[in-house]
Amino acid sequence: MILSSIKIEELLRKVDDFPTLPTIYNTMMDLISNPRTTSVELSDLISKDQASAVKILKAVNSPIYGFYGRVTSITQAINLLGFEEIKNLITALTIMDIFNKSLSDTFVNPVDFWKHSIAVGIISRLIAYNVKAQNIESYFLSGILHDLGKLFFLKVIPNDYSKVLQYSIENKVYIRESEMRLLGITHTVVGELLAEKWSLPKDIRLSIRHHTNGFVNEDYNPLVAAIHIANVASSVFGLGYKWEHVIPKPNIEIWKHINLPTNFFEQSIQKIYYDYEESTKLLLKN
Repeated sequence: MILSSIKIEELLRKVDDFPTLPTIYNTMMDLISNPRTTSVELSDLISKDQASAVKILKAVNSPIYGFYGRVTSITQAINLLGFEEIKNLITALTIMDIFNKSLSDTFVNPVDFWKHSIAVGIISRLIAYNVKAQNIESYFLSGILHDLGKLFFLKVIPNDYSKVLQYSIENKVYIRESEMRLLGITHTVVGELLAEKWSLPKDIRLSIRHHTNGFVNEDYNPLVAAIHIANVASSVFGLGYKWEHVIPKPNIEIWKHINLPTNFFEQSIQKIYYDYEESTKLLLKN
């Protein structure tokens, strides 16, 4: 039974009407996707967006990448990190900036929200390294954006969504169940729709839609599986905003498929906390 006064059709219209990503972002993505683009050409464009340029230099010189202050130019950063990693950094910074400007008046602190998302990105990337996954660069960004639908709800229907969270607490149910009962649609669905509107890569769209279960319909997808496990782990470790007030459990079939060692988290916990602290300082500091 849908309890909210807002209709699903209205929410879908709000997705359609949601602002597109900034022009300079789309220009950067076009340049990155062109195989003829040089690092100098990309550097010239990034340098026009001072905020992105500064954060990229901070990123490449942070302990996350291990260069420790030796990189002094955007061109050098591009050559060291590669186009894919630069693309992911720019995407994360752009989307975080869009929502940070609009969430300051909501009941969820945007810093705490992003801390959870960064934790999921960090743990996902660590899983990817451990299982020798392909396209490891995609794991961190997919983790950061997995709750894109919650950001959308917080921005466009903050009052209704506060009731969703309250219902979840009072009835001890998962947020997706609370969303379905009160809104008739979940954050995983609207998140995927928004990602499609922004032409984000398919793997990111799939991780947004299916991270709560871990399977893409009935198919195993390594990236989606990693996001699923990381999302549960970040909640258990208390990293960032604790969305679920019922302790989440991983899909046992996903755990069997992903084939991590039984002591993976015991061995990785120190690195998780270290990367978490460094990444939050980097991405959340104005």
